[in-house]
Amino acid sequence: MRIWDQMFRKGNEFQLLLSEQGTLAYEGMKVLYEFLGITSDVQDAGEKRHNMRLKLKKTEESGDKARRELINAINSSLVTPLERQDLFSLSNVLDNILDYALNTTDEMIIYDVYPDFYLTKMVEKLMRGVRYLEGALEDLFRNKQTSNNSIVKAKSMENEVEETYHEALASLFSGDDFKYMFKMREVLRHISNAADRVTDAADIIGNIIIKDM
Repeated sequence: MRIWDQMFRKGNEFQLLLSEQGTLAYEGMKVLYEFLGITSDVQDAGEKRHNMRLKLKKTEESGDKARRELINAINSSLVTPLERQDLFSLSNVLDNILDYALNTTDEMIIYDVYPDFYLTKMVEKLMRGVRYLEGALEDLFRNKQTSNNSIVKAKSMENEVEETYHEALASLFSGDDFKYMFKMREVLRHISNAADRVTDAADIIGNIIIKDM
């Protein structure tokens, strides 16, 4: 690519990179949900969970690669279709979502804990929120009204995740197995934090839309 072309990159290049990160975040959520489907009574559960964790790790690494490419594009461009800070922050938040998903599998394996009803429900809702986020990113450069509708739905899913999170904590703290209690609280917190990042991403997209009005 010529220097001049690098300095004046087309908007669709940034759109593709952001959309790729959104798609990878959703793919990561689907892998995490599949990981939760491996219960303690499944034959060779440990090995299957390890293999699923490796699959998620590869997705997370692909997300890191997409983020690096976006940052390189920002740094080498004289003009960007969106504000540089918005591009950087949105990419960072999307990367965080995948990081929290991977951290969840890591700690569940290390702590030797398996999903309960509440954790599974939280991830189901989180997955839906990330899917809405993916849609918002796809429409950001072509149909901002549709993109805005998607971020509203994504934020509503974050609210539902938080409601389930508090229900999960109430149920968890009603028990008397303190070791399990502390282990599971850490796992649940990762999902809650990932849901917070969904709202952060939705807010950034919302600000981008407002600036373009």
